[in-house]
Amino acid sequence: MKCLARMTCNFWLAVTVLALIGCGGGSQSFEYHAADDPPPGPGLFSGTDGTFTIYQNKVEVDAAETELHSQ
Repeated sequence: MKCLARMTCNFWLAVTVLALIGCGGGSQSFEYHAADDPPPGPGLFSGTDGTFTIYQNKVEVDAAETELHSQ
């Protein structure tokens, strides 16, 4: 009987230690975004400034590409 009590105590001690180790990791920041909100950044028809753009001239395209590569 004494051996069974000792094994049970050791078991729960091991479970507790493993639970504390498993839950004690470093935290990561989380930024919530609703599912129906558009993601940040340019979209299919929106430019880098977020405006609705279908046509861009060559100067604007070159300026946008150099801006993207410089970041």
